[in-house]
Amino acid sequence: IPQKGEVDFICGGPPCQGFSGMNRFNSGQYSLFKNSLIVSFLSYIDFYRPKYFVVENVRNFVSFKNSMILKLTLRCITRMGYQCTFGILQAGNFGVPQTRRRLIIIAAAPGEKLPFYPEPIHVFNKKSSSLSVQVGDKKFKTNCKFEESAPMRTVTVYDAWSDLPEISNGAYEEEIPYKSIPITHLQKLLRCPDNRYSESILSDHICKDMSPLVQARMELIPVSEGSDWRDLPNIKVQLPDGSFTNKLLYTHHDIKNGYGLNGELRGVCQCASGEKCDPQDRQNNTIIPWCLPHTGNRHNNWAGLYGRLAWSGFCSTTITNPEPMGKQGRVLHPEQHRVVSVRECARSQGFKDSFIFHGPILNKHRQIGNAVPPPMGKAIGHEIIKAIEKTPMYICSPFL
Repeated sequence: IPQKGEVDFICGGPPCQGFSGMNRFNSGQYSLFKNSLIVSFLSYIDFYRPKYFVVENVRNFVSFKNSMILKLTLRCITRMGYQCTFGILQAGNFGVPQTRRRLIIIAAAPGEKLPFYPEPIHVFNKKSSSLSVQVGDKKFKTNCKFEESAPMRTVTVYDAWSDLPEISNGAYEEEIPYKSIPITHLQKLLRCPDNRYSESILSDHICKDMSPLVQARMELIPVSEGSDWRDLPNIKVQLPDGSFTNKLLYTHHDIKNGYGLNGELRGVCQCASGEKCDPQDRQNNTIIPWCLPHTGNRHNNWAGLYGRLAWSGFCSTTITNPEPMGKQGRVLHPEQHRVVSVRECARSQGFKDSFIFHGPILNKHRQIGNAVPPPMGKAIGHEIIKAIEKTPMYICSPFL
C-alpha cells in the first residue's frame, strides 16, 4: 500500500447505489451521503492528496436528487483545496461503436494546471451527443469547441466486428482462430501487431446460452436494420425437445389501438379495455412474449427488445448482462441468431483483443459493462499529460 505523499494520480468510478432509497436530503439522509462509496473515494483523495484525480460516473449522476449529490461532491473537492471541473463526455466521440455518455470530474491540486476536456476525435450521432449539464437553472458545458464536427467519421458495428468468425448460440470455446484477416483499419488496431493474421488465436468470442424458446424467437427476428420483437410472426414453432410453442391469442378490445384491419381484437388482457388486469389472461410459451403487447401501450411498445444491431449503426450503451428482454434489448447480432459475444462487447468498449477477462461468462460481461472505454480514458489521460507538461499534444488515434 503506498504511503502518504507517494501518489500523484488517482482515478475511480465510485457507484452511487446508496442513494437509491432517498426521497429528500434532510439531516438523517445526509448521513447516507457521508457513508457512501463516493465519500469513501474522496477520503482517499484527502489522505493521499494526489496532484490530479478523475471521477467517473453515469450521466444521471448529474441530475440525481435535483443535482444535490453532484453539488455535495464538488463542495467536498473544493473544500479540500482542489481546483475542479465537471462535464459530460460521449465515448462514441473517441472511436468506439457505442453511445455512452459519462460524467467526468477532473481535479488538480493547488499550483497545478487544471486539464481541459479532450476534443472529439470522431463525429457521432447528434441526438446522443448532447453534452451540456443542467444544474438548477444554470446550464454548464465543457471547454470542447467542436460539438458537431470532428476529424474522423463515426465508428460502426461493421468497423469493429465484421472480421470475427461466425459462432452459434451458447458458443463456449474460449480460444478459436480468427479465420480471416482484418477488414477495416480499426480491426488492425484492435487485433494488435502480433494478432493480425487469420491463423492467430481469438479469445473470449463466446456468448450466453439462451433457452430454446428464446433461441426460436431470435431465429425469427428478420435480418434487417431496426427489426425487433414487433416483427415476430404469431405462429406455432417446434422446439428442439419436440414440444410446440403456443400461438398468442388476442382476446380483448384495445381502446388505445382500436381494431385490426379486418376488425381483429388487439388486446391480450382485459386491462386493454380499461379494466383491472386479470391473472387468468396470462399466456405462456408464445413466440410473441405475452408481456410485451400487454404493457406496450405504457412503454413505447417496448421498442428495441429482441432487436438486431445494424452493421451501419452503433451499439446502445454496453451493459453488464446482454438480455433480449433487458433494459438494453437491442443485443442481437446483425446477422447471426444469438446475443452479442463477450469479445464483441469488449470491442464495442474499445478493448484490444489482447485484453483478457476472467471468470464465468457473466463475470466477463460485468467487467466489460462496468468499464470506462479505454480510448476515452486515454484521451483524458493525454489532456492530463498536456497540463503537466504545459505543451500541446496531438492525438491521431485513441488506439495508438
